[in-house]
Amino acid sequence: MTLNRQQKHAGLAALAATLTAGFWVLFHQWDPADAANAQHYHKAMLEVREAISYANAKGGMIDAGDAKYLVGRYEEATRQASLVHDHVLAKLHSDLPVAWHDLFVPSTQVYIRALQSQDRQLARQASLLQDDWVRWLRLNGHQLEVPRAPSEH
Repeated sequence: MTLNRQQKHAGLAALAATLTAGFWVLFHQWDPADAANAQHYHKAMLEVREAISYANAKGGMIDAGDAKYLVGRYEEATRQASLVHDHVLAKLHSDLPVAWHDLFVPSTQVYIRALQSQDRQLARQASLLQDDWVRWLRLNGHQLEVPRAPSEH
């Protein structure tokens, strides 16, 4: 291969690498509004983690006061979840909007009803939904990169 041809191939390879990097930045760049909206995802997840941690610490012995506390956590998780825009969820992972609306949100809503009514069947249903959500996260969560809030930069 001649020097001119080698330079041409090297130039094309550099161009391809630059375009690839440019497309990655274009599609993974977070504008401040979307980064701020993604914080609702983060807050919803934290509320559920807090509820699970609290319930686990109680060892399944939940009294009326505990149920009220847990309902509050799940209601806040549901509220935060409703504030996340689908296009922001899709930026986090292309399949996240479906998993969010089919698994995460229903599990929080069913847990609320189960805790309020002390219905064991609803609690099992909520647990199964939450298990499916956790399974989805384990398979896909490594791909999620929640941006920091704009004020954290």
